[in-house]
Amino acid sequence: MTSMWQIFLEVFQVGLFWLTQFYGGHLAAAIVSFSILARLALLPLTVRMTLRAKAHARRLQALRPELGRVRDRWKDDPQRLTTETLAVYQRGGVQPVDSGVLKSSLVQTPVFIGLFHAVRGALTSRAGQQTLLWVSNLARPDIGVAMIAFSLVGLSSLAGSSQSQPGWTLAIPAVSAAAMAMMLSAGFGLYLAASGAVGTLQGLIVRRIEAGAESRA
Repeated sequence: MTSMWQIFLEVFQVGLFWLTQFYGGHLAAAIVSFSILARLALLPLTVRMTLRAKAHARRLQALRPELGRVRDRWKDDPQRLTTETLAVYQRGGVQPVDSGVLKSSLVQTPVFIGLFHAVRGALTSRAGQQTLLWVSNLARPDIGVAMIAFSLVGLSSLAGSSQSQPGWTLAIPAVSAAAMAMMLSAGFGLYLAASGAVGTLQGLIVRRIEAGAESRA
């Protein structure tokens, strides 16, 4: 199992190395391209997962009034509260947690780990010492790249948001991306920015699909 995992990680390393050579040794272009290609390859899965997650959230939202009444009535009886809450979910034909969304998330995780491993490995090599525009060293943090990652990941959150989602929650992924870019490196910030760009595309696709479904209803 360990050897299979190592082979999986090496595939990402070789892919990033090949792209670096394709761009004449320019690691920044390879990181951005590789990140975009990987996210685009996962796009059919992530779009389907997002649509499913949003549909599940809407079903849960419809059950909230009844769940609130159950909590008020049985708040002093935890056992009965649990029983009645599960009964509400059963009558509504909804699971508290969508297992399909969890499985899809687990499928994506190895890809993101592979990308992170490949980018980190490239940045620790001599190629990581490259410059890019105002960035003096891709292996070191850069506030400009961090702000680009912040903007694109924030745009991605906005594109994928729902009307019922609190506004402050949209800032969490963007702030996290900027913090990670500042803690790690400009090269990793480029990876986050590229992922945010594809995430924005994903959000727009999901919105278009949902709008089409509403117009046909």
